[in-house]
Amino acid sequence: MAFHNRDRKDFNAGVMYIVIGGFFAGFATNYPMGTAVRMGPAYFPTILGLLLGLLGVILVVRSFAPHNEEPPSRTHWRPLLCIIGAACLFAALIGSAGMVIASAVMMLVGAFGGWDFRWKEQLTGMIVMPAVCVGIFYYGLGLPFKLFPWS
Repeated sequence: MAFHNRDRKDFNAGVMYIVIGGFFAGFATNYPMGTAVRMGPAYFPTILGLLLGLLGVILVVRSFAPHNEEPPSRTHWRPLLCIIGAACLFAALIGSAGMVIASAVMMLVGAFGGWDFRWKEQLTGMIVMPAVCVGIFYYGLGLPFKLFPWS
């Protein structure tokens, strides 16, 4: 593996992540760490700094792997816009339409970004996803979401 065969973008991003993560993890040593149950002011920046540094190491190592894939020939706008639009619609609808409808709309709009949209699978997802979200966030965690527009 020659040094000039590396992927420059991954290498540079990895080094940047290592430096930034190391800075925050190192800077946090001036504060008490605490425990996972009683986190001190250094806990969050230390953990995030170390995770960012680990991501940087992974990117640097991966930058030396052989790359056989060609860059994309064009930008695919539909997936990008559908996924971002789904998240924005969810944020806009959750307050007024409730979690169930907002989750279902998010699933439907996000699915249009894929290349193999199938109505049967999406209708199943539009039923299962809101049910799981309600179970976890509303009943499990007790978050005060409105479930439906009339509730």
